[in-house]
Amino acid sequence: MEQETISKNGASLKSHTSRRNFLRKVYLMLLTAGVIFCGGNNRLEAQTGIKNDSISPYINFLKNNNFPSAKEYFLSKFETHDIVILSERLHHDMTQYDLILDVVKDDRFKGHIYTEIGHVNLSERFNDFLLNSTFTEEEKERELLNIYRDLSPSFTWGPYNYYHMLSEVWELNKNREPEDKILIFPTDIHFDYDEVHTYRERSIHWRRIYNSRYRDQMMAMSFVRHYEAVKEKKTKALVILNPFHSYTRIPTYLPLPTRPFIHTAGEFIYKTYPAKVFNVHLNSVNIDDLKLSNDGIIDAAFEYTQKDNIGFDLKSTPIGNIKFDLFDFGSWFGAGYDTNINYDYIFDGMIFYKPLREMVIKIGVPNIYTKENEELFLKRVELTMNRTLGNDKEYIDGLFERVNTWPVVVPLGEFYGKRTVEVWDEQIKKWIE
Repeated sequence: MEQETISKNGASLKSHTSRRNFLRKVYLMLLTAGVIFCGGNNRLEAQTGIKNDSISPYINFLKNNNFPSAKEYFLSKFETHDIVILSERLHHDMTQYDLILDVVKDDRFKGHIYTEIGHVNLSERFNDFLLNSTFTEEEKERELLNIYRDLSPSFTWGPYNYYHMLSEVWELNKNREPEDKILIFPTDIHFDYDEVHTYRERSIHWRRIYNSRYRDQMMAMSFVRHYEAVKEKKTKALVILNPFHSYTRIPTYLPLPTRPFIHTAGEFIYKTYPAKVFNVHLNSVNIDDLKLSNDGIIDAAFEYTQKDNIGFDLKSTPIGNIKFDLFDFGSWFGAGYDTNINYDYIFDGMIFYKPLREMVIKIGVPNIYTKENEELFLKRVELTMNRTLGNDKEYIDGLFERVNTWPVVVPLGEFYGKRTVEVWDEQIKKWIE
């Protein structure tokens, strides 16, 4: 009926139908392009121009090479090295743990996990939990929460991602053969709430040990001890450390260039196993001011080329040759360090996994302190924050209420500062348009 209304002439009808099909195809193409460039995430609109030619080497490098996915790149490093250190980005980001779990769930991953997070004295509890496949879901959750409450010298460890990893590895192990089960070894310095009885005692631990220059060496020694104990059965190790703990090569101290300083856990591990270690940088920000590296030129190149979820070695690449500026060695270690170093001095490889504005900040663990363990909550808050119902009831009541709404996803601007993402976009827009 519609065709008859349009035209009774067959040729005219055919012409009209062809035009309509053509327009339909054009519409679908435009709609698809809109989804690719605009929908589903918070990326900048597709870039069409370069404002500064100095970005061209980075754009050309990304455009003219084929890269493996981040997961495949990560797994490939275990084919040539026993120990792969991941220099994770900001602790609270959830998306980086999506990648980590994607790697460890693959049957090709044949190692154990070693982390900065968690006290070394929890190792046995960690792995008793991870190897117990007989737990009911309720028993699993109860034991995991018991462990998690002791994870840090704060009244709780805020990021949800680590809790999620422990839970997911337990689920993974449940259906694996004994020789394929994955263990997780925390390496941070010893801390036991049963050994701390006052806020002052905990403060001494925090100031003199937890924040000391020796913390990194103690973490690295814990890694070596755990690794040596299991390497006969499993030589592969995924080590997850935050900047700057993950750096394997530290700039030379110029006044005494041959003095054998060791500043970071990564450096200690690298010097212990120099032929076995490969260090991977996950795209991140300066840990002091949260700004993008080199005023955003690297991130802008990825934005312009729409490259994401890839990995590559840094040696002899434009990105490897760019100045490393994500950490101020002088402010942490003192004046006299060579700051004229490039990315490939600090790292062996790089993974770009989602633009930073797509990070997901997920805070808190469900049921970490419920009504049944409110007494423990009050004790931990007093030990770690020096607050009691007697001197700060309103604050404690509010905190307890917030704890029982966890986990929550917090917008980046709310968590890091309202202009953080705007500043990143402004940096990127200096290079491309």
